[in-house]
Amino acid sequence: MPSRFSGPLLGGPGESTRVSRLRLLPWLLWAVTVVVEFATGSDIRLSPVLAVVPPLVAIAHGWRTVVASGVLAWGTQLVFVWLDPTSSAVGSLTRFVAMTGITTAGAIASVARERGEERIRHMRSLAGGVQQAVLRPIPALIGGYRVAGFYQAAESDARVGGDFYEALETPFGLRVVLGDVSGKGLAAVDATVTLLGAFREAAYREENPEAIAHWMDLALSRRQEATGDRRFATALIVQAGPDGLLRLVNCGHVPPWYVDGDSAHELRLPSGVLLGLFDHFLTDPLPTVSRTLAPGSSLLLVTDGVTEARDDRREFFDLGGALGEQGLGRNPVAVKDAVLTGLGHHTGGRLCDDAAALVLARPDGGVQEVDAVRDVVRDVRDTLHEARCTGREI
Repeated sequence: MPSRFSGPLLGGPGESTRVSRLRLLPWLLWAVTVVVEFATGSDIRLSPVLAVVPPLVAIAHGWRTVVASGVLAWGTQLVFVWLDPTSSAVGSLTRFVAMTGITTAGAIASVARERGEERIRHMRSLAGGVQQAVLRPIPALIGGYRVAGFYQAAESDARVGGDFYEALETPFGLRVVLGDVSGKGLAAVDATVTLLGAFREAAYREENPEAIAHWMDLALSRRQEATGDRRFATALIVQAGPDGLLRLVNCGHVPPWYVDGDSAHELRLPSGVLLGLFDHFLTDPLPTVSRTLAPGSSLLLVTDGVTEARDDRREFFDLGGALGEQGLGRNPVAVKDAVLTGLGHHTGGRLCDDAAALVLARPDGGVQEVDAVRDVVRDVRDTLHEARCTGREI
C-alpha cells in the first residue's frame, strides 16, 4: 500500500505573493518613472531611476527578460532625451553607457542565480532519494491502526535531515518510533540508519518498549566510538495494543498530542534522556507512561521542526490551534492535513528545519471504514499519477 509520507509540499499564499511582488516591482518602477516624467516635464527628473530596472528584474527573472528590460529602459531613456532639448549630450551618453553595463551585469547575475537554483534543486532531489532509501513506506493500515503522516524537508537547505520514523507490527503489538538526529548531511543519515536498524531488531525481540530505547542508545554509542562523531538523537517510542493501550517512552523528544472528536491536548511525558547520552546522564530506569487511545481518537507525533516553526514575526506555530477543528480524531489523514496546511500558512512555505509528523488513529467502525476505503483509493490514484509522470514501474 502506498506510503502516507508522500504528502504535498508546503506552500502558503505568502510565498507566491512575495514572488509576484518581486516580479512586478521593476515594471511598476518603470511605469511610475514614465508617468512622473511626462506629468512634470522638467520639474522632476526620474529618468536615472531607469538604470535600476534591469538589476531588479534579475532578482526573479531569467537573463532574456533582463536584457529585454534593459532594452526597454534604454529606449525609454532615448525618448526622454529626444523630448528634452535641454538635456546634455555628455550626460545622456553617460547614462546610456551606464545602463548598458548595468544590464549586462544583471544578465550575468541572473544566469548565476538560475544555475545556483538548479544546483540546489538537484541536490534536494538527491537528498530526497537518499531519504526515501533510508525510510521505508508505512502502510495506511497496520496493527489495527490507521496511519498517516508527512515528512517535509527544510526549504533553505539541500542537505539530508536527520528526522526518522518507523512503524512495525510485532508480536507485542504495533511499535512506532519518531525521532530526530542532531545535525544534517550524510553523517546524520548514517546515524539514522544505525538507529532504525536497532529499532527494527529490538522491536521484535524486546517485550518492554524501554528496552528498545536502550538498544537504540547502545547502537548510537557504538557508532560514536567507531566514528568519533558525537551526535545524539531524540526519539519517542510508542507501543500500541489492539485494545488501545499505549505505552510511551520519551527520549528527549517533543511530547505527542491526543486528538479526539472534540478537542486536542498535549500529553505530558517525562522528557527523558537523549539517545547516545544514556551512559552519561541516565541514572534511573527510563519511565514508561501508559495511556489509552479511545476508539475514534488519534495520537499525533511530531518533530521540533513542527513545534518550533516560525513565521515572519518570529512567532512559533500554534499546533493546538491547527488541531482545533471538530471531529479530526477519527481520521488520521484529516489530522495530518490540518497540521500540514496550518504549518504552510504559518511559515509561508519556508521551513527552517525539517518537519515530520506521524498520526495513529484507532478505528471506531462505521464511517471509519468508508474513510479508509476512500483514502486507499486516493493513495492508489496518486501512485498511478506519479508513475505516469516519472515513467517508473509500480
